[in-house]
Amino acid sequence: MKDIYLSEQAFLGMILSAAEVYNRECYGLLFGYSLPGKTIVEGAIAYQTAERKFAEVSLYEQQNRVIQRVIVQFPKHEYVGEFHSHPHYRGRDGMAGLTEDDAIGVTEAEIQLVIAINPRRRTVCWSTNADGTLSGTLADYHFAFAGYHVLHPKVGGPKRKRSRRKAHPRLRRANVYCPYAVGLNPGTNRNGR
Repeated sequence: MKDIYLSEQAFLGMILSAAEVYNRECYGLLFGYSLPGKTIVEGAIAYQTAERKFAEVSLYEQQNRVIQRVIVQFPKHEYVGEFHSHPHYRGRDGMAGLTEDDAIGVTEAEIQLVIAINPRRRTVCWSTNADGTLSGTLADYHFAFAGYHVLHPKVGGPKRKRSRRKAHPRLRRANVYCPYAVGLNPGTNRNGR
């Protein structure tokens, strides 16, 4: 299973993006670098002009082309994937899973992070859970980060039947870690109160 490590800056960028447009999806790009078996995410940049709805987010093609042309000018910032949120809306909790639409176009070179954002029902300390998700509470929200990557096919290996439970047969869950988040103590501010 692949591991995804989030820096403080990447974590903060995604949390703020999801909270800012709560009840709508956020969408953005992830930057960092990949090593065998892991991806280090150093930065997360939200798309400002995305059209946001409860269950989807759309990009304007012209703005997407502009972003892509600018990104290549920063050689130290390698594109490693995308993130988006699934918010609570009209009594339905946001889930940290990929939908069929989310899985379309995911390449072997990138990761996907899905952030479920729901109302906080109780205070929860941040931790990486047994299923590989990273979750906890901040302010009035409960967040859960789930990471996904494309499983490299084994040459000559047995063929697997497509599972109806999976959004895409080659996408697999990754473990998500963020030492900064795990050190947060919900309910206190920077003065310890």
